[in-house]
Amino acid sequence: MKEVFFTGKCDGIGFSHVARDCDLTETIGFYKNEYQIYYILDGERFFYQGSKSYRMDRGTLTFIDKRQIPFTNVIGGKYHERILIEVDEKWLVSMGKAMELDLIGFFTNYHGVYRLEGKHLAAVEKKLKKMEEVMAQKRSCAPAEVKNLLISVIISMLYGAGTRCEEYNMPNGKMLRYAKAREIIQYIMEHYSEVYGLEDLAGIFYMDKSYLSRIFKEVTNFTVNEFINCQRIGHARDMLLDESLSMEEISQKLGYERLSYFDRVFKKYVGMSPLQYRKSKRRKNEDEENQSI
Repeated sequence: MKEVFFTGKCDGIGFSHVARDCDLTETIGFYKNEYQIYYILDGERFFYQGSKSYRMDRGTLTFIDKRQIPFTNVIGGKYHERILIEVDEKWLVSMGKAMELDLIGFFTNYHGVYRLEGKHLAAVEKKLKKMEEVMAQKRSCAPAEVKNLLISVIISMLYGAGTRCEEYNMPNGKMLRYAKAREIIQYIMEHYSEVYGLEDLAGIFYMDKSYLSRIFKEVTNFTVNEFINCQRIGHARDMLLDESLSMEEISQKLGYERLSYFDRVFKKYVGMSPLQYRKSKRRKNEDEENQSI
């Protein structure tokens, strides 16, 4: 079951209020320009960081740095109702400069689950519900009001509104699946250019393909191929900064047999071609150099 109460977007901020009692079927936009904030209104889901799991339940606020693999799911199909805010990177950078805040650094440092209690819980929940109300009404001043509310939530965290949640001891059955999935994840991260899909991994780990596929999706919200591509594209972004490497060389280093396929996959995950990405980074570096003169 999935019930959508509201979805909306304005000026680089996406907002959705959804209830569901099953695992996500869509992937998180990991290599798109979104940082994320989850607020759980009811029920539970789980957040994974390294080998540890954290329970996201009523009154928890979770910040997700898109540069860190954001594993959150419901393992087991329990109901939850949540608010999800997705923030465009360009907006974070420009707003950070205007406010003299390192908002990218905020998401890096606060990546994880925080418990809100008492007046802090009431205040943050009120602001999030107000964001939904303002977006739904579509008033002319909505973008400014939404931005103000979001920054207010972030500043309240900087002033100590939330407490970082302790590790959650997951029941053995669920933990075994998670541990096996983490083993596979680690292998892909270390051998991303050599692994070509589900069949390869099933042979390496002596597992049934359908079972491997199911537990991997259950834990990560990614299919095996999506996760392999995420790893490759992550490394591609770094390689593209090295002007001495040609597109063909980068494609081969990543494990793509055809340059055209690399180009297509990169555009899907990043929103622009590898060449466009290289040019955009070059222009950004040149602008920064000119500003420092």
